Amino acid sequence: MDLKFTAEEAAFRDEVRAFLRREITPAVWEAHRDLAEQGMWTAEFTKAFRRKLGAAGYIGMGWPKEYGGGGRSRVYQAIFWDEMEYHRAPGLDRAITYIPNALMALGSEAQKAEFLPRIIRGELSWFVGYSEPEAGSDLANVKVRAVEDGDHFVVTGQKAFSSDAHMADYGWVLTRSDSASSKHRGLSMFIIDMKSPGITITKYPTLAGWTHHAVHFDQVRVPRSMLVGEVHQGWKTVMGAIDFERAALSSPGLVSYQFDRLLAWCTKEREGGRLIDDPLVQDELVRLAIEAEGAKVMSYWLACLHAKGLRPQHETSLALLVKRETARRLDVSGLELLGPFAPLRHGSPWAPLEGEVEVEYRDHLYFQFAAGGFDITRNVVATRGLGLPR
Repeated sequence: MDLKFTAEEAAFRDEVRAFLRREITPAVWEAHRDLAEQGMWTAEFTKAFRRKLGAAGYIGMGWPKEYGGGGRSRVYQAIFWDEMEYHRAPGLDRAITYIPNALMALGSEAQKAEFLPRIIRGELSWFVGYSEPEAGSDLANVKVRAVEDGDHFVVTGQKAFSSDAHMADYGWVLTRSDSASSKHRGLSMFIIDMKSPGITITKYPTLAGWTHHAVHFDQVRVPRSMLVGEVHQGWKTVMGAIDFERAALSSPGLVSYQFDRLLAWCTKEREGGRLIDDPLVQDELVRLAIEAEGAKVMSYWLACLHAKGLRPQHETSLALLVKRETARRLDVSGLELLGPFAPLRHGSPWAPLEGEVEVEYRDHLYFQFAAGGFDITRNVVATRGLGLPR
């Protein structure tokens, strides 16, 4: 493994940075900011920006050319994700990260032909239907039913914690298709058109202030052609898809941004002296810098494995765990170093850094349970990576 970027990769990073700094100006951020959305951008701007990414050729640059991709190394894709996250750009979600990778690996040729060209143009939004009210991190408890009916399956039940379902064109939905089988058998994965009759979406507020969604399926007819993988073999399909998901979510841009912002705050000249001149602050920043660098190394290590054509599994859980735990430590240290006004929320004239750190502290609480959460990912590393007994 060589983590030194080539001259071409470094030039590509510069190109992406220039694009994002041109497109995501403070005026654009101010005009399209929406704290009621999980991504903190309006849904309309998120969709428009994704199409702009497609037109610029940034979606699918790491895909094989046979699927319309750029045929570049996955390292380029990782650089793009890194910079997108660092600049807090909209649209870097499942629609352009792990759904297309899962489709290429697990979908039928007809599904690839139908969806990949539209994804690469930035036309489609997706939601992932794994979690349910009684099946959060334990997906083997999925109860949404899919009953065979000729050339269709009839889907009924409720999905929960359905991020961005309100703007999704399609759902990537895990169902129970054989209730007589054991928990890990009898599951099937489907692509579901969100315009199908029988789908309703409800919403509820989160502690972070944005609105989350639940999706209700009432006798929704799904063509058999939208089955991903084999019927009743959905556990195998979802485990493969989750590895792509955790690899995408481990992108280090967030923690790099958090650290750089905190460092700038500590080096700012102020009455009473700079914070960074305090040895205790220096010690804390050094510790955080090491952890942020560790998250970056883990993420690009995964990109190198993918670039070699490998399918890392427990490594993706490890990288995601390192990234998200580092982000949480930066959240806590950020509030401490910002001082007594740190808890003031966005909109208060006295809120440091416009309340960004306070918002992120509440927002990132979901890191502890989403996409497996800290305990689940530790278990994956222990059992799959270290071979420890369950």
